Amino acid sequence: MTAQESNIVNAFETTLAAQLASGGTSMNLAADPGVDSPAYFVIDPDNDSNREIVLWASGTDHSAATITRDLDSKHGTDPTHASGTKVRLAVVKQHFEDIHDRVNDIALTGDVTGTLASATQDVATTIGAGAVDFAMINQGDLITQAETITSNDSDTKIPTAAAVKNYADAEAATLTNKVLKDYAETDQDVTSQAELSIDLANGNTGSVTLAHNVTDIDFLNVPAAGISTFTLIVTQDGTGSRTMAINKTTVNGQAETAGKTAGAAGLTLSTAAASIDIVTFIFKDASTTVFIVPQLAFA
Repeated sequence: MTAQESNIVNAFETTLAAQLASGGTSMNLAADPGVDSPAYFVIDPDNDSNREIVLWASGTDHSAATITRDLDSKHGTDPTHASGTKVRLAVVKQHFEDIHDRVNDIALTGDVTGTLASATQDVATTIGAGAVDFAMINQGDLITQAETITSNDSDTKIPTAAAVKNYADAEAATLTNKVLKDYAETDQDVTSQAELSIDLANGNTGSVTLAHNVTDIDFLNVPAAGISTFTLIVTQDGTGSRTMAINKTTVNGQAETAGKTAGAAGLTLSTAAASIDIVTFIFKDASTTVFIVPQLAFA
C-alpha cells in the first residue's frame, strides 16, 4: 500500500445510486459518507460471492467517486453491482495497512518537523522554532575513523569518537590561553635499577626509591618537537648513599651524552637513608642533550 492517511467514520452505510458495471471505475453513492478520498468501502458486504473491497482513490464528489476495484483480489473479473446495492464503510485490513505504512513513512511533527520518505533517504529537518537548522547529512560528510582532524577542520562535519581520540592522542592538539584548574599529572612508578629507564609515554612525572647506584639514564618517547620535561622524586632506600650518574644519558635510543647542569656542577644526591631529592630533566626537540635541574635535601 501507499503511505497515505486513512479516512474512516463510524457506522456509515449507504447504497449505490446507480449500477457499477464490471470494469467500471466510478462509483455513485446515494449518500455522502462524511469523508473525502482516499477511503475504503465494501460493496454488497453480506454477499459471500459478490462482496468487493474498493478504494475511493481520488476526488471529493461521492456521486462520481473514482475507485480502484477488488483490493482483496477475490474476483478474476470485477463483479457487477446493481443500483441499490448496500455499500458500507467498515473496512479494517486496509486501514491498518495504511497506518503501518504511514508509520514507516511518517511526517515528523512536534519539536522536529520535516519529512522522512524512507530509511535510506537523506534527512532535512528543522529542530524547534529558531533553533539549529541541519542541512542534509550525507554519509560522505561524516568523518571516518581514519580521518585526520586538524585545528581548522570543517565546522559542519561530525567526527567519530575514534577520530577525536586520535586527535587528542597523536595530533598537534595545542592549548592556547586556557586556564587549568585542579590539574594533576600521572605519577609513574620508576623501577630502581643500575640502568634507569624512564618512558614519557607513561607520564611526565614519576618517583623512584633507589636501591641501586644508577650508572645510565635512558629516556623513551620524548616528544620530537618543542620543550618537554620529566620531574622525578628520588628517595633513598633504607641503606642510603645511592648515587645517580648523569654522564650517560640517552634520548629515544640516540647516542649517550653527559647531562648538563647549571655551572657544570653535576648531580650529587642526598645520602641519608630515606632522604628525598627532586630532579627535573629538560629536553629540547628530543636532542641528545639533557638539561638537569636538581632540588636537593627535602625535609
